[in-house]
Amino acid sequence: MAGPGEIRIDGDSVRRPRKPWTPTIHSLLEHLGAHGIPVPRPLGLDDHDEYVSLVPGLAGDEAWPDGLSPDAAHSLGRLLRAVHEATRTWSPPADAVWSVPSSPSTTICHGDPKPGNIAWRDSVAVGLFDWDAARPADPAEDVAYALLWVVPVDVDPEDGPLPRDEIERRRARARALLDGYGWCDPIDVVDAAVSRHEQAIEEVEWLAGDGHEPHATWVAQGWPRTWRSRLAAMRQAGRRSFPDPLPG
Repeated sequence: MAGPGEIRIDGDSVRRPRKPWTPTIHSLLEHLGAHGIPVPRPLGLDDHDEYVSLVPGLAGDEAWPDGLSPDAAHSLGRLLRAVHEATRTWSPPADAVWSVPSSPSTTICHGDPKPGNIAWRDSVAVGLFDWDAARPADPAEDVAYALLWVVPVDVDPEDGPLPRDEIERRRARARALLDGYGWCDPIDVVDAAVSRHEQAIEEVEWLAGDGHEPHATWVAQGWPRTWRSRLAAMRQAGRRSFPDPLPG
């Protein structure tokens, strides 16, 4: 969630702005690391910043310039399932603070499992970082958000509807991610992904209301309005790839 200019990488450590929820997230990361989940290791806090270890691997959008293969999507689903299962044995602190509204759940969702927040090695998801959006929630929220980015569920490109081979690639990535996760129920990929995107827009506004950056800047620049204006087009375009729910 921190803006790119606020993050500093120094060797194998990362300095990020401290937030009210940072101590809670550090407790969660300690638990996940102790259970073998590849996440940043907390290195300390001061009045202004948090310090965590760098998760080895290629990271950010540069790690997947040509999109995800079905095998890569499968590995992301598998990693997300391991994360969710490990969080269920963690007891949050009595004074736990979350960045966005949560719901009663024994699962802690990452909240932002897009490929840019994954560490990759040889097209395999080997780590998950940027945990600021974590919160207790239905694990379907993380699955939907991953689908949003991995498929991706987006508006049609400017040069017209997607060709048939791209539609098949998107369907293959969705099936691979769900299979890697072990998802067993029918799922309407378009409805799940677009609804989760709308929720993410509301979360940006929530954080902006408390003055957190870069969310306050995004709201001031009118981005939530722009994002909402695209929701109908996202649903329409997505239906060409996923006219019906995928079976469980």
